[in-house]
Amino acid sequence: MSEEITKKFITEDELAQVQSFKKVKNNITFALGENRLYKESLLESYRNTVSQEQDYLNKLSIKYGDGSLDANTGEIVSISNEQNFWDI
Repeated sequence: MSEEITKKFITEDELAQVQSFKKVKNNITFALGENRLYKESLLESYRNTVSQEQDYLNKLSIKYGDGSLDANTGEIVSISNEQNFWDI
């Protein structure tokens, strides 16, 4: 004897609500992934900028000698109290 299994289904409104939750969760997950990639890209750009800045400041230090740079005016103040040249 085989027993016939009766299938049960939720209503269309209930199914729509479940699918809506799933869609919102998927959209949030996707946005979080995009945000993480964007953050990683920004961090890499920041690291590159810091590295380029340091290289450039080192070149200026070689050209102008030790001193303290005022990044607002471009003035180089000779140091006599052991400051780092490029304290900007």
